[in-house]
Amino acid sequence: MVLPGRDRLSGIVEVDETYVGGKETGVRGRKTEEKAIVVVAIEILEPYGFGRVRLHQVPDVSGRVNLFIF
Repeated sequence: MVLPGRDRLSGIVEVDETYVGGKETGVRGRKTEEKAIVVVAIEILEPYGFGRVRLHQVPDVSGRVNLFIF
């Protein structure tokens, strides 16, 4: 559910990736054959909190992510 024309994240934003899926045998490190790779961006609110979050599935972690999707 994405609202077209939504505001982009602003301020301090942390970005990282995570893997969604079960245990995978024979694969190590950041390589995956079956799991979904999801980039997560979240607004950091001072002093201890967070604001809006964006998630986006990517095909691999070998290159830059277009941060304009967030």
